[in-house]
Amino acid sequence: MDQLTASLTALVSVSDSCFRAEVFQMFRSMLGAWIVCLGRRTISRVWETTGRSQSEDHSAAFRLFSEAGWNWDEVCRLLILDILAHLVPGMQVWLVVDDTLCHKRGAHVAFGGIFLDPVMSTAKHKLFRFGNNWVTMGDEVQLPFRPDRYYCLNVLWRVCEKRGSKPLAEHRTKPQLAAEMVQKIAAWLPQYKLHVVADVAYLGQSLMKDRAPNVELIGPVRWDTVLTEPLPPSARRGRKRGDRLPPLKEILKGNDPRWPAARIRLVYPRGEKELDVKVIRNVCWYQASGPRPLMVVLVQDPEGKWRDEVLLSTDATLTAEQVVAGYCRRWCVEVAYADSKGLLGLHDPEVWCANSVQRAHPMSWYVGSLVVLWYALFGKEEQTPQRHRPWYQHKPAVTFADMLATCRYNLWQHWLATSASPAELAERQAWLLEYLATAA
Repeated sequence: MDQLTASLTALVSVSDSCFRAEVFQMFRSMLGAWIVCLGRRTISRVWETTGRSQSEDHSAAFRLFSEAGWNWDEVCRLLILDILAHLVPGMQVWLVVDDTLCHKRGAHVAFGGIFLDPVMSTAKHKLFRFGNNWVTMGDEVQLPFRPDRYYCLNVLWRVCEKRGSKPLAEHRTKPQLAAEMVQKIAAWLPQYKLHVVADVAYLGQSLMKDRAPNVELIGPVRWDTVLTEPLPPSARRGRKRGDRLPPLKEILKGNDPRWPAARIRLVYPRGEKELDVKVIRNVCWYQASGPRPLMVVLVQDPEGKWRDEVLLSTDATLTAEQVVAGYCRRWCVEVAYADSKGLLGLHDPEVWCANSVQRAHPMSWYVGSLVVLWYALFGKEEQTPQRHRPWYQHKPAVTFADMLATCRYNLWQHWLATSASPAELAERQAWLLEYLATAA
């Protein structure tokens, strides 16, 4: 099955200028097959799903990822513009940065290394596995038909190498790769205000030091972070920093009148919660961002169910509620990672050269973002296949699995309906039954 519906073709065709004509045709075929593929999404299985494996050589599918002249940055620049045009109202964009491990095997896999697997690790037991460590940048969107959650549509990514795999001057840490992606998106969208949400591993000097004027950062920092007051105009010559603030834990537990405690009601997609906060405005973190003023929100749950948190925002115009709610959005990237691994085969491509690794695995993120965009624009009006599970009474209205199933169902329907004759329809049905029977 290598045909796309008219609605999906309209979304994919935006990127045709990023490819030569013959390469784009192969990209389209592999994209459609990636969506409907059953079993592991190895390149050979996806190629088999196109239905062309008996009549055409399979090497063209592998060359799409290993040798063809195209790159994901150009494709993703057009994808994010499409997402903003249809799913993001206004001129403020919320982005989330994080990393995940893609499991691999083989001594010669490009960018391979042993990394912490956070999904399989616990607080007491850390598990390390061999694979590729990916840093991703996702656009956080809220869809009208699912107001109870945010969706993370990954739009840019970089693979991180272990230190020592290349000269030290060329090595890039995960925060440096994240900063590179933020700068690139800021250059693509100079008219938008970008709010980048990151966790404690990323919120530091790499992201904060030379950020673009239209970029603001939100995320947690360590409790032992050294914050200072701004340097007063009357400070003596040679002095570079203001007075040091007390430790953050002391500020949270203490009763200093400079930082009074307040109770806020946090409204988030799944409900409401009361939190005690202390806001510290106009402070400096010289180690990370120099003398630029920052805002810090200390958060404590009076019920003790949420851990104490210290959240930093480079945008001092935000309220405490906006900072806490903005950080809560970060969880959607974990759901996107789970969907890409469980439903779209992030781990599956058996490739090892540098080009193939950097192109084949991210196909799952591109397909995932494209499916959500398609469903939001066209798919919700299409027939949705139902899972017959009468014992499952409290399922949310629409999940990503439902969106993917609807897109897959729509593609299969279109493929069968466009048969030129009854003989061709029977041939396609026979092929489909055989394909279903061989799905692992």
